[in-house]
Amino acid sequence: MLGLFRVVVDGLPVEERRFTRRKPKLLVKLLALEPHHRLHRERLMELLWPDSDPDAASNNLHKAIHMARQALEPGLRAAADSHFILTRGRQVVLCAPGKLWIDVDAFEQAAAAAVKGEDEGGYVNALSLYGGDLLAGDIYEDWAAARREQLRGAYRELLQRYARLLEAGGQYQRSVERLRELVACDPSNEEAHRQLMRLYAATGRRQQALRQYAECREVLRRELDAEPERATRALNEEIIAERVRPLPRAAAGAPRRAAASNSLAILPFVNASADPGLEYLSDGITESIINNLSQLPQLRVMARSTVFRYKGVEVDPQEVGSRLGVGAVLTGRVLHRGDALNIQTELVDVSDGSQVWGEQYNRKASDIFKVQEEIAKELAGKLRLGLSGEEKGRLNKRHTENMEAYQLYLKGRYFWNKRTIEGVKRGMGYFQQAIGIDPDYAAAYAGLADCYAKLGDVGTPAMPSKEAFFQGKIAAIKALEIDGALAEAHTSLAHFHMHEYKWSEAEREFERAFESNPNYATAHHWYAYCLLMVGRPDEALTEIARALELDPLSLPINCDFGDILYFARRYDCAVEQLQKTLEMDPQYLQARVDLARVYEQKGMYKEAVAEFLKAKELSADNVDVLASLAHTFAVSGEREEASKVLARLKKLSKRKYVSPYSLAVVYTGLGEKDRVFEWLHRAYEENAEWMIYLTLDPRFDPLRTDSRFTELVRRVGLHEAQV
Repeated sequence: MLGLFRVVVDGLPVEERRFTRRKPKLLVKLLALEPHHRLHRERLMELLWPDSDPDAASNNLHKAIHMARQALEPGLRAAADSHFILTRGRQVVLCAPGKLWIDVDAFEQAAAAAVKGEDEGGYVNALSLYGGDLLAGDIYEDWAAARREQLRGAYRELLQRYARLLEAGGQYQRSVERLRELVACDPSNEEAHRQLMRLYAATGRRQQALRQYAECREVLRRELDAEPERATRALNEEIIAERVRPLPRAAAGAPRRAAASNSLAILPFVNASADPGLEYLSDGITESIINNLSQLPQLRVMARSTVFRYKGVEVDPQEVGSRLGVGAVLTGRVLHRGDALNIQTELVDVSDGSQVWGEQYNRKASDIFKVQEEIAKELAGKLRLGLSGEEKGRLNKRHTENMEAYQLYLKGRYFWNKRTIEGVKRGMGYFQQAIGIDPDYAAAYAGLADCYAKLGDVGTPAMPSKEAFFQGKIAAIKALEIDGALAEAHTSLAHFHMHEYKWSEAEREFERAFESNPNYATAHHWYAYCLLMVGRPDEALTEIARALELDPLSLPINCDFGDILYFARRYDCAVEQLQKTLEMDPQYLQARVDLARVYEQKGMYKEAVAEFLKAKELSADNVDVLASLAHTFAVSGEREEASKVLARLKKLSKRKYVSPYSLAVVYTGLGEKDRVFEWLHRAYEENAEWMIYLTLDPRFDPLRTDSRFTELVRRVGLHEAQV
């Protein structure tokens, strides 16, 4: 009921085409909205056929009940057999034999619990249930107006309360993000503007605070023909005069997160050997310890991509731990000479900077497995985790006993983590060599699957997606045949299922990945997209937020948070998130591309073109960049420029893979519908990487009423109502 109307029976969405008439669908909506999900027949007739005489209205209601039952239960033979819409005397009732779940009810209950409990989890749960305004497709129905406004008010109050809770906990940036959401859905909320102004100023972002005041003033003038209140003007003057007091720990830079108990960051071990070619070894040892400990559900371990942002940088472990919000930080040094291996470790308590534990291991290089296991056990003991027998077994688990195969695997991961096409291809070679030495090396097969996923994925397809995903799926399945508890392989297999349009299978694999490793950030990251594609945008945002909690400095996750906001049509929030990502790394290509796409949807064509051109400078003939640039030229009226870029893409296709989806995007901008569907059908046949975004991509909005588009959506296992 919140957002676009959707009915799900036994986990399967009811297709829109089953509701052959409007009134039967309205009947279901009316019953769902009532507190006890029942209405008197006369009241239904009054609401649905106010201008009909009683006999005609009664006959119409009888037909509507029958048609609604048929929509929910195809093949229903007798009215008495209905499980969902019953008639009890003069009452018509909506029910279910198992459980009737209605998001409006769930949201109101969760909102009340959040306000009462004042804990972050309660707010996240309640906000995730609000999928949009009540019955967004029925804005002209008077009977829904009052309830819509009531729910809208409850949602806004939750956002405001949650923002205050986050600020009180020192999570200033997250508080800002919630307030930006509030302002986006309630632009004239002056109190929210004031909170943003104060937070920006108190965390050292004075210019943003001043821009927020200008935005507030403009909105109030445009929507209410009013000027800002005295309190807002006074705050603006304080900001100009730099009299706003900094919040605790915010003056020194980005706000720190509150340290959590049973949480750990393992900083990249330093390669103390004279040979830089051994960098893969120190990185690999670090990553292995992270992977081992992240399997423990009672411990939150910062992901590799976050801690490796500190690689090669002299840092204070206590300072880093405070910023990452963890209770302890492990540092280490690796010295490898001949057959001798020396590893030094130190565990620092973030609360006071004291050393909790330190150890030096002098072993033979062939003892590397034992050393890694000992370090993981020592850490678990010092953190007082109280491991079960099964959990101790996880720490002792080895994927290979062959030292040569293991070193090749470490080299494969070293190059894979560069995330460049060249790096991934080199990594693939090392994984294949490792498998050649040990054919039962599950982790190496998982690494190979990851390589294929990257080579065929959105934005970077270096080979036809269908071929890449087919080969990757074989590798993932092989890994799971050897080790069914490998979270990385379950996650990769879920990714390939998504591109085969097997949505329930994908979700099942993600669930298995979480069972094996609840701290695997990549699983949460990719699952967010799966949820988005099957019409659960708020759950997707919750999931990507969980990924970011585990891996807060990951460029791909930060960027894709903005990407998901874009696909959820929350453009202002997307801009803010993508700009934040570019502050972390101005050279990060995908953030430039995503930001440009958001600007295009906001009608900011000049800014969009500028960003696409910057992205073009960062990439060598990136197909995704060129196609998106051509689309922007086309929709902004620069058809000649669009045609030039299109010609460039066709020329490129003779020497590299050009996704048919990308060409469909260009022809959509040019308004050539027949060519669009020609290329989209080819994209479907080739399992092109972008096809799973079909219902989400706003560039295809002009096609959504075309029956050919509806048929394509059906073929990829999605439903237009889920957009």
